[in-house]
Amino acid sequence: MVFGSKKAISFITGLFTNLHNTINNADFSVEAKEASCAFTRRRKFSFKDLVISILGFNKSGVQVEIDRFFKSLCTDKDHIITYTKSAFSKARHKVKADAFITLRHKQLEYFDQHAPVKNKWMGHRVVAIDGSSLTLPQEADLKNYFGTFKSQNKAERTGARISVAYDVCNHLVLDALIDKTESSEHDMAREHLSSLKPLSDLLVFDRGYPSLSFAMELDKQGFQFCFRLSTAWKEAHQLLQDVNDIDWSLKKGRRYKIGDNNKEDYLKEDIQGFRLVKVSLDNGEFEVLFTNLSDRNLYTLKKLKELYHLRWAVEECYKRIKQVGQLEFFSGRTVKAIQQDFHARIVLLNIAAMIEMQQLQPHLNQVRAARGCKHKLQVNRTQVSAKLKDFLYDIMYGTDVKKEIIKMMQLLVNAYDIVRDDRHFFRNPAFRYKRKALMYKAF
Repeated sequence: MVFGSKKAISFITGLFTNLHNTINNADFSVEAKEASCAFTRRRKFSFKDLVISILGFNKSGVQVEIDRFFKSLCTDKDHIITYTKSAFSKARHKVKADAFITLRHKQLEYFDQHAPVKNKWMGHRVVAIDGSSLTLPQEADLKNYFGTFKSQNKAERTGARISVAYDVCNHLVLDALIDKTESSEHDMAREHLSSLKPLSDLLVFDRGYPSLSFAMELDKQGFQFCFRLSTAWKEAHQLLQDVNDIDWSLKKGRRYKIGDNNKEDYLKEDIQGFRLVKVSLDNGEFEVLFTNLSDRNLYTLKKLKELYHLRWAVEECYKRIKQVGQLEFFSGRTVKAIQQDFHARIVLLNIAAMIEMQQLQPHLNQVRAARGCKHKLQVNRTQVSAKLKDFLYDIMYGTDVKKEIIKMMQLLVNAYDIVRDDRHFFRNPAFRYKRKALMYKAF
């Protein structure tokens, strides 16, 4: 039985077919290999096997994951194929981390061309840009390359800076970067812009990003944006003491926060076309937003509050990457392994999001309408990611891709949560696992 839209099933089938064809493409393999002679001889572990196995890695030990991979592919149950983790480690260093970036680009191109559902907000693709950090294994090579940061208890940890441009309406990572801890979030945000569309994308930023230079740069490139301003922007807060919505004209010769380093400088020209608004929160506090969405009839205070609230989805994205995707349980202890794992998790996260938004959530919306449910039904995203990993090898190596996808959907169709509005309760702090590389995990 096929649940939901046949168009969605066809889209998801095509998504995996597109992934399979990309990996098998000769041009892709040439670009992805570190050397042209790599993977030319017939081996137990081919180039395709290596890429797909890295996509499917969980937090189990490397040897456990390798054995699980070969067991799923083995047709002769009396003949067990083995492959050591040291051989795997040597093989993975023949593949560039950029290979997984290419896979992400290909899947997003497929989405743009074939997705039956493309969610937008008031005609815009809303993109939230935000950064975070990763805790890496305590290795000298990683420390020298990525650097360190201080944890909350002042302990020095090896880590990396990451940043994503996230489509909050479709739950897709449009661009992802991993770099040294000393990297600036503002510089990484600027790198994302080349992957975005000025005419259709509406950018949303938290209070760590706003500066006049960045706002003017975005406005000049044609991007529409919305920043949240911290209390450090004293003039903006003072202007909104007695009003909730004003045009902000910045005068030449006055000192403003121009750059991204919180330093002030004299403005060299008059600036107009920006808008300041103050929106009230349910807890009685308020937020100050800085935007170039000037049409007050279209972008009311209520709409701007709704827009900034959409930004929270990028925080959920990081939760899925780190907690559900178990990213910080890395499958290696080298720079290339870290980069491969990071970009591979993004590819799988996007596939899970497409399954959710194209097939499962529309089906739940239909179920809610048919049953007259009071509360919203929401896909259990943890289950989607888990089942995707369970079925990945069967889908990528099976003879009937659509059949395997339908089997996966039959398990996921009842994997949903009931969302009750205005439900708040105290949450105990989550237990933090001691992070180690996958090769040192038991199972």
